[in-house]
Amino acid sequence: MAFAVNQPWIGVILSPGDDGSIVIAQAQRNDFEPELKGGERLNAIGSDTTTGISVNATDIVEEPDTLGSYSELNAFRRQQSALVDIISENRIWLDITSATEGTHRVYVAPQASRPAWALPFEFWLQIFVGFAGMALGGWVWALRRREAGPFFLAVSGVGLMAAAVSAAIYGTRELALPAEQLVMLTVLNQAGSVSWGAAIICLLSVYPRRIAPNAVLVAVWVVSGLAPWIGIAQIAPTPSIGSYTTIIVQLLVIAGLVAIQLSLTRRDPVARAALGWFGLSIMAGSIVFVVAIAVPLLIGLEPQISQAHAFGIVLLFYAGLALGVARYRLFDLGAWAFRLGSYLVGAILLVALDAFLIYGVAVERVPAFGIALLVLGLVYLPLRNAIGGWFDKRPGLTKQGFPQLVEIGLERVPERQSAKWQALLVETFDPLTVQPTTPAAYAALIDDGQGLVVPGHSTLPPLVLQFAAGGRRLFSMHDVGRAQDLVDLVAHALNSSDAHEQGVRKERTRIARDLHDNIGAQLLRTLHTPDVQRKDAIVSETLADLRDIISNVQGDGMALDEVLAELRYETNERLASAGLQLNWRSSGSPAIGVSARLAHTLRSIVREGASNAIRHANAEQLSIEIIENNNEISLTISDNGTGFADAGPKPGHGLENISSRVLGEGGSLSITGASGTRIHARMPLLEGSIA
Repeated sequence: MAFAVNQPWIGVILSPGDDGSIVIAQAQRNDFEPELKGGERLNAIGSDTTTGISVNATDIVEEPDTLGSYSELNAFRRQQSALVDIISENRIWLDITSATEGTHRVYVAPQASRPAWALPFEFWLQIFVGFAGMALGGWVWALRRREAGPFFLAVSGVGLMAAAVSAAIYGTRELALPAEQLVMLTVLNQAGSVSWGAAIICLLSVYPRRIAPNAVLVAVWVVSGLAPWIGIAQIAPTPSIGSYTTIIVQLLVIAGLVAIQLSLTRRDPVARAALGWFGLSIMAGSIVFVVAIAVPLLIGLEPQISQAHAFGIVLLFYAGLALGVARYRLFDLGAWAFRLGSYLVGAILLVALDAFLIYGVAVERVPAFGIALLVLGLVYLPLRNAIGGWFDKRPGLTKQGFPQLVEIGLERVPERQSAKWQALLVETFDPLTVQPTTPAAYAALIDDGQGLVVPGHSTLPPLVLQFAAGGRRLFSMHDVGRAQDLVDLVAHALNSSDAHEQGVRKERTRIARDLHDNIGAQLLRTLHTPDVQRKDAIVSETLADLRDIISNVQGDGMALDEVLAELRYETNERLASAGLQLNWRSSGSPAIGVSARLAHTLRSIVREGASNAIRHANAEQLSIEIIENNNEISLTISDNGTGFADAGPKPGHGLENISSRVLGEGGSLSITGASGTRIHARMPLLEGSIA
């Protein structure tokens, strides 16, 4: 940072023109005499005490190593030193050509230092890449300090920082730097680049399997250390070959090491997933570097992206390596690989098509880029979306899975139920092992995706599945979602089955209770009736009650006074046949209606109370009071019989049925046995008018 700002500053942003000239893109100061405007061309620069120097686009080239020969490179360095001598003067002039004013001279006093705010975005991008790479390497090394791989990753981070920071300084200079500083920064850039490559080669030589002895690692560093001297000694055919050949060779070695490691770890899903990050990162970084920078330079064309943007791509490459060594979210690599790979392919197609239009069809840069972008949007992006939809289309529960879930829900033997559940999980995920585990609330991944925890439910135990697809891959977040869906579905099936069983038991209990309270009471009434015709009538009523029981009393509502009148007649007849006297009292509005269910409940309670008085109480009379008030029915049944002890009535179906019926209506019940039996129930009344 200090090195970059401690340079003389004219106060302009320069860019290369299409004809090889220098264009003033923007004036960053307002003290030019006369005023300097963006879009004008810079022809020459000088001062009152020095000879003017003509300038062209070569003087502001971002990467001097891209020049065609070493003679051009040496001339460039001499020109840079001469330009530095000029802009170090107190007052300089700029020969400018504009479309409106023609050629004229502009004066300005250069400042001794360049403000930080005047540094371009590309400078800060490369600085960020350098320090972010070093921080990533240090972070992984801090996490896994006992392993050799993270150490080499940290070393590569230092190399990346050296390469990026040096390139940021000389690549974003305003106009010129002293030749000795340019050489120093270039050597530092090359040394950082080959150090980065050497460290990655050593990393892949020991991680995740060691495939090279320490002597080979030392040899890698020795050979890589000699590489920058090729450029310093200028013994390569061209500066580009001297600078980029070593890097290309290193990338090829790295790709070969990844292939070897993949072969050695074919039975280790975690290591293969980590190498997946390596392979994806190397593919992305290598292809972009080779296609966009190295190949164009080696065949004499201009790079297709700037050096600063190339460093941004290198950071992505390096981040992938760091994530692989840190084993971060290995289980999501497949989806991320497709996304990153598809974007990478799109970028390569865009660059390739743009280069073809410029160099093959001779279309100007701006229209060529627009055409390439249009073709990419109309052709590649729809194809990418279609492929992405196919890629993300993961099978859910198969058609065979639904009958299995139903069978699990209907199976009542816990052992067979658990066996069917495990069979469904094995069919879905094909794990190597299935083992019981501790209870869990939700499905989750463990051990970097090596295991999938499947929570249990009811009689199904919690399980952990190890290694999906027969050990060929790790479990993913998609598998977590699918496992949770299966758990939710089987829980619904089990709950539905339980609800069905409870409904069946409840219905059986209701039928048994109604048979006891109503049919039993009617049959007892028949036994005590001497009149044959009356017996026939009672039997007919009993059959009607039986139909009510079977249909669960789902009929229409009834008038309360009609229900009470029929019930009083029936009860009086039963008691009279048994020699008991009935005291009946009822009150309520004749317009009040009750549901068929409540009417059935009233009849059942009164019949059960009368039956108990006839059979057990040794009573002489039975009193029944039914009062409707404030949308509530109060029912009291009492006799003058023997009652029961304070400890409570003897258990039996009759009183239990009464309690169940009252509670089923949302009411309350009290039963006492002092001085005879007394049953008091209060039940809410759903009011309805009866026409």
